Amino acid sequence: MLFNSHTFILVFLPIVWLGYRWLAERDDGGRAMTVWLTGASLVFYGYWDVRFVPLILLSIIVNYLIGLAIDRAGGRARTWLCLGIGFDLGLLGYFKYANFFVATLETVGGVDWAWTAVVLPIGISFFTFQQIAYLVDIYRREAFERDPWRYALFVTFFPQLIAGPIVHHREMMPQFRGQPVDRRLPDLVVGIVIFAIGLAKKVVIADGVAPVADGVFEAAAMGATPSMAEAWAGALAFGLQLYFDFSGYSDMAIGLARMFGITLPINFAAPYKATSIIEFWQRWHITLSRFLRDYLYIPLGGGRQGEWRRYRNVFVTMVLGGIWHGAGWTFLLWGGLHGLFITANHAWRRWCPGVIVAPWTGRLLTFGLITIAWVPFRAADLPTTLILYTAMAGLGPATDATAWPLASSVGVWLHLAALVAMVWLLPHTAEIVAGTVRPLPTPGYRPLERLAAAERPAGWLTFRPNGAWSVAIALLLATALLGLDDESAFLYFQF
Repeated sequence: MLFNSHTFILVFLPIVWLGYRWLAERDDGGRAMTVWLTGASLVFYGYWDVRFVPLILLSIIVNYLIGLAIDRAGGRARTWLCLGIGFDLGLLGYFKYANFFVATLETVGGVDWAWTAVVLPIGISFFTFQQIAYLVDIYRREAFERDPWRYALFVTFFPQLIAGPIVHHREMMPQFRGQPVDRRLPDLVVGIVIFAIGLAKKVVIADGVAPVADGVFEAAAMGATPSMAEAWAGALAFGLQLYFDFSGYSDMAIGLARMFGITLPINFAAPYKATSIIEFWQRWHITLSRFLRDYLYIPLGGGRQGEWRRYRNVFVTMVLGGIWHGAGWTFLLWGGLHGLFITANHAWRRWCPGVIVAPWTGRLLTFGLITIAWVPFRAADLPTTLILYTAMAGLGPATDATAWPLASSVGVWLHLAALVAMVWLLPHTAEIVAGTVRPLPTPGYRPLERLAAAERPAGWLTFRPNGAWSVAIALLLATALLGLDDESAFLYFQF
């Protein structure tokens, strides 16, 4: 089920919210609300393909039981932790990477294995990472859940089930114990505002620029070579499409959770405003960056073993982060590029501390590198990537561009320039609703790490519960709803 669908907005969400509110008035212990939300979340997940509901239930049951075993195992806790992580990675590896490995072996060995392609269950990367973090947190004595229904809700809570944010048990579950009566209406209003902003980002902006990116990348995948301008237009269009698509999804997830009185961690903080690649990854998909840092980079040794090993750990972390996004050489290349960029950024800070780069120079350089790196992320394969990189460098002879007439028009470049101006000059959603943000219940937890910008009000664009904002949000919702005739899945659903 898609957030940007009539079924979800007009049927599923009202029923689930009304049922939750009705139970909240009558269920002091919270058990009925927990069961209701867990059941609704499984319906939400099964609506896409009911065959995979047993899979997510199996994952939940196994991880819950292993969590109990880790807590009670004493000196054998590490063994149980390894078994749990092995199970999770094995499940993820089969469904996400089996097709890639078989295809690679067939190409290298020249043997047809008569392999039946495995269908990738939606959201498996996200709920797998979330449960790995849970098992590690139990091992570290930072979390534990004895109630199987509460654990199931932690994994399946529908706003963040499919594409994050990736959350910790300790920051989520205390919030499901009940919501003060005086916060219910304000939370509903703020949730609708955030949801409306995210829906407009997806339906109006991301889907609006998608034809340019699709035209260029699909034509290149068929062997055609675009001109330099057309190749850059396609890369920019995809970078902007992905930005508004995923930030829109994250806004909608946070807004939906807020309607139920739940605060999810902020996942986007204007990443294209970053003045360095390091800062970009502090702003882009923040909960994934946190996971990679806490459960991969630091266990590898982080920066504690010298500068060169720090560079190695950064590179390995980003390569594995690239593979996490998808099973293919293009994702390996994308992760490797970002690993090189971040390593170079750290080296610059280490060896050239007196050289100060002006903020706008850093922003332009960072945005350019990110745009270049998006090419393999979107391209169908490495040959397509090479075609586009050659064209972007102005080295390839342009073929007939009838497959992408949009990318060569002045109107398209004005459209792209307007979107770049939006991401650089306008406040992001966390700033717009800054006056309504509540800290997560985990002591010392900072949703944006060192980025205080998201807590700064956005001036006249800061949300206030008044008539003008009511009209603006109503118009935004109406515009987005009118665009739902052609439903499109969120890009991160495939990862």
